[in-house]
Amino acid sequence: MTATGRKVVCTDKPKNLVLLPKFSCHSLRHTCATRLCEAGINMKVIQDVLGHADITTTMNIYTEATKNLKKKEIDKFAEFLSATTTFEGKEEND
Repeated sequence: MTATGRKVVCTDKPKNLVLLPKFSCHSLRHTCATRLCEAGINMKVIQDVLGHADITTTMNIYTEATKNLKKKEIDKFAEFLSATTTFEGKEEND
């Protein structure tokens, strides 16, 4: 509507029209929870932000172990292993 109360109808389609797939606000909650987890946010904080009484709801239903998260965590573990192992394969604390 314009300031004068007239309806404005656009008949021309924009050249760079981008249509989003249909999604719900609920799916955005799942995405948000997963992205918070990927960012390394404490799981208890994510639980509180989402308002879950039980952390298992947050962990088992709302967050996913995405490909990127799994790679990041495995890389972190590999770095840990290389930092705690000497060249001969014996642990530094031995």
